Amino acid sequence: MNGWDRLREGTRAGRPLLLIAGLFAAGTIVMWLAVTHLAYATGVAGTSGYLRVEACSWSSAGGHRYPHCHGVFRSVDGTVVDPDATIDTSLSAGSTVALQRTASDGYEQKGVGASFGWLALSLLGLMVLVLGTLLVRARAGARGRPRALLVLLGVLGAVMLLSAFIGGVAGMAEAF
Repeated sequence: MNGWDRLREGTRAGRPLLLIAGLFAAGTIVMWLAVTHLAYATGVAGTSGYLRVEACSWSSAGGHRYPHCHGVFRSVDGTVVDPDATIDTSLSAGSTVALQRTASDGYEQKGVGASFGWLALSLLGLMVLVLGTLLVRARAGARGRPRALLVLLGVLGAVMLLSAFIGGVAGMAEAF
């Protein structure tokens, strides 16, 4: 075996570890982002209130158009009023929408559609973590079938798809 063969063999041996580390990193990041947004979309975190949309504009970047709607945000309890509130969602001028003000003074739409959409994404992150666990188990040379993990992966996938479907239907219904 020459030097190139040893280098190639060493690279192949390191790929599964890199893949597993990448899966755990990706799963953790997706879960963290999705659960944070899920907390705002369900109203568990942030300040609840309403945005009275005054106007919307569109900007273009990279061949895509992005909406920006502006108006006055008022919290439910009346303690927070932001006359320059902006959300990057297409809304009708003159409409009033329920929002959550985030810790970073941004705004997140709340409702059934957003909640189920973020739930689906958080379940996807959890599925990636379970897949990483399956690969660690296989790499460690575990014997037998990991039936419980495979069943968990299937159930998470089914619930994720159902959640995405409900979120999509609810989001379309909320748009009208």
